[in-house]
Amino acid sequence: MTPERYSGQGMYVYAGIDEAGYGPMFGPLLVSRAVVGLADFEPASDDPDPPDMWQHLAKAVCRKLADKKRRIPINDSKKLHTPATGIKHLESGVLSFAALAGHHPATVDQWLDCLGETCHHRLKALPWYEPTKDMPWANLPVATTAGELAITRSLLARATEGSGVQLLDIGADVVLEDRFNQMVAATRSKAATSFTFVTRHLASIWERFGHHQPVIVVDRQSGRTRYRDLLAMSFPDTRLTVMEESPACSAYRLESPRQASQPPKVMTVRFEVDGDGRHMPVALASMISKYTRELLMARFKAWFQLRAPQIKPTAGYGRDAKRFWQELEPVLASLSIRPEQLRRQR
Repeated sequence: MTPERYSGQGMYVYAGIDEAGYGPMFGPLLVSRAVVGLADFEPASDDPDPPDMWQHLAKAVCRKLADKKRRIPINDSKKLHTPATGIKHLESGVLSFAALAGHHPATVDQWLDCLGETCHHRLKALPWYEPTKDMPWANLPVATTAGELAITRSLLARATEGSGVQLLDIGADVVLEDRFNQMVAATRSKAATSFTFVTRHLASIWERFGHHQPVIVVDRQSGRTRYRDLLAMSFPDTRLTVMEESPACSAYRLESPRQASQPPKVMTVRFEVDGDGRHMPVALASMISKYTRELLMARFKAWFQLRAPQIKPTAGYGRDAKRFWQELEPVLASLSIRPEQLRRQR
């Protein structure tokens, strides 16, 4: 759904950006966005914070698994991805929200298409993801059932119809291992590589929704509190105002030059600690990132399990990733894999 449908209706545009896979040794980095709109909403002048979308959609969504009661949990993906349930709650939430924007992917590659990703069309250098006759793209859903998903989609659709909430846009950048290593080598910084994709999402939101004065919250992972110079480089033709720079939140206002023919674009960008726990669009972006990474890691695990069955698969993190590398490294040549194809730079 495009913002033009809401022109003149006072639509409040509220977006979130978050990542998954920033720290592991194996697998892709995901940086995702989720953009929601609330029709005819005007924030109070004495309360600049975005609205509580959990409250607006309380009939269909909740924060905690313990409060589920047939509702859809939406929260930081780390709180919803559990050993017992795997990606079931991520899948239910992500695919239910995606349906609001008309996305009904039947396979993993169709899901990547919905996110605007094209990496899955260029996988010759990374055979553990490449679809083959023996390992085609998995059908969706993978962790819940089509019947369960139909129920949650219907529940969410009814709640949004009664609340004026719309899902305007979702998207993700999938940074596979070879691209990740190339970018880290060029920038000499993993943080700079990740921020490159944050700014891509900011630019997309600015281009499509800037005339609606969107508020974007980015989940802040590092100790950085100053982003003015980074934003100025990405948006050189805007007037940039520092609103706040504190340990908890760094906020900036971007405004395009005024033109007689149309109103200026304005965008507020907030980098917040625990953004995915305080803002539903950030939580949804977190879930999109984690869900998509796990779908790709399932292919990663299956490929290596088939070709090196003596080695236990890994999720790509910490000590277990080091264990996997130590066991796999002696057989890399027999698998025709170069280390830089597989192991991410730290």
